[in-house]
Amino acid sequence: MTGTNPPSPETAFPFPHRDGLGPLPEFAFLRRELPCARIRLPSGDPAWLVTRYADVRTVLADPRFSRERATRGKQSPRMARVTTLPDSILAADPPIHTRLRRLVAPAFTVRRAEALRQDVARLVESLLDGLAAAEQPADLVPLFTRPLPLAVICDLLGTPRDHGDQLDAWCDALRNLTAVPDAAVSEAVEEMTDYLAGLIAAKRRHPGNDVLSVLISARDDADRLTHDELISFSLVLLAGGYGTTADRLAGMLHLLLDEPARYQRLRNAPDTIPRSVEELLRYAQTNVQANLRVVTEDLELAGVTLRAGDAVMAINSSANHDETVFDAPDQLLLDRTRNPHLAFGHGVHHCVGAQLARVQLQEALAGLCRRFPALRAAASPVWKTGLKTRAPRTLPVTW
Repeated sequence: MTGTNPPSPETAFPFPHRDGLGPLPEFAFLRRELPCARIRLPSGDPAWLVTRYADVRTVLADPRFSRERATRGKQSPRMARVTTLPDSILAADPPIHTRLRRLVAPAFTVRRAEALRQDVARLVESLLDGLAAAEQPADLVPLFTRPLPLAVICDLLGTPRDHGDQLDAWCDALRNLTAVPDAAVSEAVEEMTDYLAGLIAAKRRHPGNDVLSVLISARDDADRLTHDELISFSLVLLAGGYGTTADRLAGMLHLLLDEPARYQRLRNAPDTIPRSVEELLRYAQTNVQANLRVVTEDLELAGVTLRAGDAVMAINSSANHDETVFDAPDQLLLDRTRNPHLAFGHGVHHCVGAQLARVQLQEALAGLCRRFPALRAAASPVWKTGLKTRAPRTLPVTW
């Protein structure tokens, strides 16, 4: 009934972990039966879970669904018990978000990303040289899927490449739900904050031609960034530009190698890789949660009355499998032509580094298919658990 709340009990969320990146049946059920469902978050806070494509776009684009209200203040609803990055661009609404995004957007334009393509391709080749010399079976995560985006984002920001293991642990802590204790999350945030403060101090003494130096200049010359904004901005760019892309690349390779015909298709038709990347982005159920929003005024969504102050979570991964938008959504169709997926979000919080991520994913798959035409899985991967995303922790291969 329009305008009424469904008489359903609160469901614990996220749903139980499953290895793999295939469609989650719980989302399919909710899209069909309860597109705006009541859930209970790991923090204990209640929220509404939105799963259909049109409704997800509404939550992501309508200013009445506030990110800032979901991150500031002691009474804000929380996904996990420990709040991270409350001063970041991810936690801001316009006009603050607009100011912050304007500072970093020039470094992540389509033109800038394409200008970096040759550099990314050379980096891919270098990493594949190392893979070719490795003992088999080899793990693609430490040898390829992690160091590629790490080097790209570190070079872009002007930070050292040789802290990969530590950055990996910190990034996982930032996405923690139940994997580690709350104290470990707080400790990781403090350590990463101290690490970035040291880098910023060094850059202030010796600025370079990099994004971090530009952001420091924005603070020092025009005072457009507070110190906390500068730290959290840097942290978001590292965690998003590195951690998210690394997990997506590992997940894509798992999907391709899990059914060898998929990898063979790309190997035989490398010109289809850009389109295939878009389909892999759409299909992979990587996000088991999303950033919370808080409703700023009473409104209706999917036949449910939402009250001012209610928390709402819109799941992009579920929207990308909406049966009313995508033909055969639960099939991975590498030749799919119409693909308006939301893997990089929608609205003002659409991922600023989307095109740079695409360049890395495309060049990574192109290089692997060219250099390792017989690449195949050597064993089942170990999966990350207790995080806000699903991704392989290991990816054993042979060739």
